[in-house]
Amino acid sequence: LAEMDADPAFAGNAPATPTSAPTPDQIAAELLAEMDADPAFAGNAPATPTSAPTPDQIAAELLAEMDADPAFSAGAGAAAAPIGQAAVVKPVPRALAVSPRASVDPCEPPASGRPPDRSTRWLRLRCGGQTYALELLKVQEVVLPVPLLPLRGTAPAMLGIMNLRGQVVPVLDLGLHLGTSAATIDMHTRVVVLEEDGDTMGLRVSAVEDVTSLTDQQIEPPDNARLCRISNQLFRGVARLTQRPMILLDASQLLH
Repeated sequence: LAEMDADPAFAGNAPATPTSAPTPDQIAAELLAEMDADPAFAGNAPATPTSAPTPDQIAAELLAEMDADPAFSAGAGAAAAPIGQAAVVKPVPRALAVSPRASVDPCEPPASGRPPDRSTRWLRLRCGGQTYALELLKVQEVVLPVPLLPLRGTAPAMLGIMNLRGQVVPVLDLGLHLGTSAATIDMHTRVVVLEEDGDTMGLRVSAVEDVTSLTDQQIEPPDNARLCRISNQLFRGVARLTQRPMILLDASQLLH
């Protein structure tokens, strides 16, 4: 350096004697100053960092980016918690995860523990002044009265046999069979044909009214409904749908 100072070629160009090496902060400051002065970096140079971000700040910025990203919409977690607090997503309780309108298994008993009422369909008919009913599953059909072939040595209630499309069907008068008055013979008279396991039987009645549905709660057992002197084997119960009780008959017992 002394020789360079003494040489005229280097006069005024020799660097000053260094006093000490620059620190890293000084080097970074000079580099940022050059970038700010360079037009290529105008408006893009990062600001001088003041301090490193904390982990909570990094987590908050990450959650904010996820909320703004459409890829995470409707699936992102809860909003970021304030800085200094952890972001916690509470799970939905299992009891609340089931919709209140969820379908109910029909095989599952009600919450009360009582089984649902069973509903059956009955054919309502009239014989004399009394209303009866027969379970519709045992009724094959209802036909108009036809000429009957009488049978010798049978009970008075047995009217004879009829030809039902080539099938021989015995016909009873329901009123006489139950020990009441015989069925009236007029334009409303019908023959109800019962069928079960290949056995058939015709019942002559005064009229056939309609088909009704009954639940178990609407049927009173025979022990609680002493309305007539019918054999317990033929008596299924009583249904009180109107002021006049309807006597339910057992079609299986009538057939056998």
